[in-house]
Amino acid sequence: MSFKFRLQRILELREQHEQAKARELAAAQNIAEEAAQTKDALAALRADSHAQVHEAARSETRVGHLHQLGTVLASLDERLVVATDVCMEADAGVHKAKQILEEAARDRRVLDRLKERHTGVWRAEEAARDRVQMDEVALTQFARKQEEKNTHSAENAG
Repeated sequence: MSFKFRLQRILELREQHEQAKARELAAAQNIAEEAAQTKDALAALRADSHAQVHEAARSETRVGHLHQLGTVLASLDERLVVATDVCMEADAGVHKAKQILEEAARDRRVLDRLKERHTGVWRAEEAARDRVQMDEVALTQFARKQEEKNTHSAENAG
């Protein structure tokens, strides 16, 4: 007879839930990486634009061109602020997804430990049943041998 855990279906559902949360965490991490890359690209573009503005200011550039570069730089500043906010939100999403995954793993581990405990009890009960069965077999064999010995002794005596 094999061991059957009564809560096996719930354990399987919790495992599936944990796997789903792990996938959600991976997706959140991908989003956070993309947001960080976008922010870094904007920061690099802003730094280049800032360098162009300083170089243009030192050279004999028209005021209109400087004004245009300043407008581009201000726009990049705004986009960088937005990208930083998106990056922070993505990081918060990763943190929340990690917490949810940890909770799902904890819930699954509780059922895993319960299953292990029940399996141990079942094995102990099976071992006890096997010992009782073996004792009965040994006792039956002993009784049969004693009976044969008594029968053989009675035949020799008579």
